[in-house]
Amino acid sequence: MKNHFPLIFLLIAILIVISGCAEKPEKPETPETSVTLEAPEIPVQYRNFNYDFKQSVILLSKVRDLSNPPGSKNQIAFQVSKETEEKIISNSREGIRLGKLVSDEYLDSISPELRYMFKNKLIKGSEIFYDGFMASLKARAAGVLSKGEQKQIQGVQLQIEWIEWFGKKSKSFSHKVFEN
Repeated sequence: MKNHFPLIFLLIAILIVISGCAEKPEKPETPETSVTLEAPEIPVQYRNFNYDFKQSVILLSKVRDLSNPPGSKNQIAFQVSKETEEKIISNSREGIRLGKLVSDEYLDSISPELRYMFKNKLIKGSEIFYDGFMASLKARAAGVLSKGEQKQIQGVQLQIEWIEWFGKKSKSFSHKVFEN
């Protein structure tokens, strides 16, 4: 069990970094900094992909929040409730499923980098995290050690790349995705 503390600590540290990236305060808007962008009409052929993209991002963000619960910030190891485990599993599955439905053409129409970042960072990272999470649950139930934590860390690292990129770039295309 002592051998897992460094891995668990690293996983928690990574999750703290993720939550820190997601909680950046916005500067108050002034008339000088305010920019009004009209949301363009999404072409009919992309509407389902737009919905799937948004829902995928929302569900996978919920997974991140559920796997990094309040009060876990400085803990070396923590467990989530059975109910939270089930939400992590169902949101991961659905978020990944919806993400895989989003067409490359739709993502390319939003931003030249979006397809690569979404598919290779967020979706791939979420798949790896999910696989590691499931391996950890199975190993814990069987009372054996697993490499699930390492997979979770690998997945989280890809997700962090997505979060950092999305935080920097989303302002240039969010008006296309998040129409009224």
